[in-house]
Amino acid sequence: MSDVRHHLSPRDRLELLCWLTCGSLGAYYLNEEWPDAAFHVQAAHKWLDRRSREADWLSIARLSATAVEIARRHTGFVEADWARDAVEEILGTDELDPQARLVRQVFGDCQSALADRRVAD
Repeated sequence: MSDVRHHLSPRDRLELLCWLTCGSLGAYYLNEEWPDAAFHVQAAHKWLDRRSREADWLSIARLSATAVEIARRHTGFVEADWARDAVEEILGTDELDPQARLVRQVFGDCQSALADRRVAD
């Protein structure tokens, strides 16, 4: 097993952002409040470790802030039966199903957010 870690590719950034956004929605669903920064750091490192990736703290902070922005726009998702089922599946498996309706909608917003930020940089 290799301990080599790779920097985030654009696709990795997108997937991590989606992971953090869905995680925020899951935490909100469970606790009825938005998760704190420690939650996002832990969730990011869990994702990074599973994929042998690395990211600096500033990248994680930026992605986490963007994830919260996107998640807050989708607060109503956790009220829908189909979305609650998707959140419960994510919480149970620790993976995102790319075919799940919630993940597809969040993924699209994550793509847009990253594209907007690239234009602004």
